[in-house]
Amino acid sequence: MSKNRWLETKNDQESKFLSTQFWKALKDDLDAGDFWSDRIKKYRDEPKKRLNEALDHLPLPAAFREAAISIRALIRERRKSNESYEEELTFLYWLAALHSFMIPFAKDLNEPGYNVMESIPGKKLKSLPFDYKSLGYKKLELLNKTDCKWIKEQWREPKNHSTLNEMHRELWNEYERKLIAKRKQGIYF
Repeated sequence: MSKNRWLETKNDQESKFLSTQFWKALKDDLDAGDFWSDRIKKYRDEPKKRLNEALDHLPLPAAFREAAISIRALIRERRKSNESYEEELTFLYWLAALHSFMIPFAKDLNEPGYNVMESIPGKKLKSLPFDYKSLGYKKLELLNKTDCKWIKEQWREPKNHSTLNEMHRELWNEYERKLIAKRKQGIYF
């Protein structure tokens, strides 16, 4: 997979180009018998490598899950050594926040929500403002019970619980409308 990541795309053109390259690379990997989800399993005991592989495949929903698994392993390593793990926990929380922007199904587009998520430049999504007090943790589906326990220990109980999609739905709607317009023109890539 290319070193270019969806998270680093700056505009619609870059997102479209990277999406085309991403799917071509996945097809080439499949043709070669080397799928990313099989590769990532080889890094079970190497969470940093596993994390990098997962980040290369965002915004695939499975890549978000694999990244979270990797970060949890890094947190456990730190906890076991009695070291601070706030940086890793912050990264896990941030990743869960980004994941909460994606909805399972885009009703107006009548396609998986992933298609909308992939079309949004990563840097645009990363620039959306949020904080723990307003976003909370209860609606962040990427987080498990242990994550939430660690988060509450570090940052206490927040005032609200939401998703990034609920907080910034106008951006989702904008990109869903763009995809609807493309589909009407017969454009699928």
